[in-house]
Amino acid sequence: MASGQWTFRVKIAQIDNEVMNKKSKWEKGDFLTVQIEPHATVNMFKQRMGLIVMAHPKHQEVCFPEGTVLDDIMKLQDVPGLVDGSQPLLYIKVPPEPVEALVEISDDEGLFTGDEVAVPDTPGDDIVSKELADEEMDKQGALKSEAQDALEDGDVDKALAKFTEAMMIGGVSAMMVAKRAEMLLKQKRYKAAIQDASLALKLNPDSAKAYRARGKARRFVGEYEGSAADFSQAQKIDFDDGVVEMDDYVKKRVAKVQKRAKQDAKAEADAAKAAADA
Repeated sequence: MASGQWTFRVKIAQIDNEVMNKKSKWEKGDFLTVQIEPHATVNMFKQRMGLIVMAHPKHQEVCFPEGTVLDDIMKLQDVPGLVDGSQPLLYIKVPPEPVEALVEISDDEGLFTGDEVAVPDTPGDDIVSKELADEEMDKQGALKSEAQDALEDGDVDKALAKFTEAMMIGGVSAMMVAKRAEMLLKQKRYKAAIQDASLALKLNPDSAKAYRARGKARRFVGEYEGSAADFSQAQKIDFDDGVVEMDDYVKKRVAKVQKRAKQDAKAEADAAKAAADA
């Protein structure tokens, strides 16, 4: 068996530099000086050259003589006529990256495009923190009860009015505001629901009810990223099967919007480069 190493002066017969994104400094017609054991296979030879030209072996073809492609498993010493000092030919054929289809973003049929009525009275900090006298607590309790009865009767307008009156008495909790946010959702008053849910989270940053209400409201006004974030936080605190489908929808929508934005940015960059090169 032959010993030592053979030295080849390999001629680059083809190299797709454009497809390789200029990773290689080598060009067609250049020569590589490669030393390797004669008992090495053609694939091992390719691997060694690949480190030099920055091309994967699968994108290389080695010919000797010209027009005869050498099999990867063949040993160099077994190639007819190939000896120390020979000049094999190297073809680097890198296929172009597949053109990715543009992400299509369909219209959101659930998006609310109507006008909302005025936001209901919202308690200020002084009312929220107000300590109630016994008489006020009794009145607030009675109003809450009336609101609940109205909800059970399907009269959301009355329920909301009674509940708002109860809130404006004072001593407002995060649970109260989050509950009103849910009523506002029933009325498709999404901006108002977002406002109430945000207030509830200010009072209690761990309110899953508030996160869920705000996540739903944001979904219907097209604030998909915020909606996805709210659902994620709500599900961490208190998992609810009832919002899984909506949560999945907004997350997929966000992914599509982000991917399309990257595609558009790349297209603009490519167009600017082409114009500069022209």
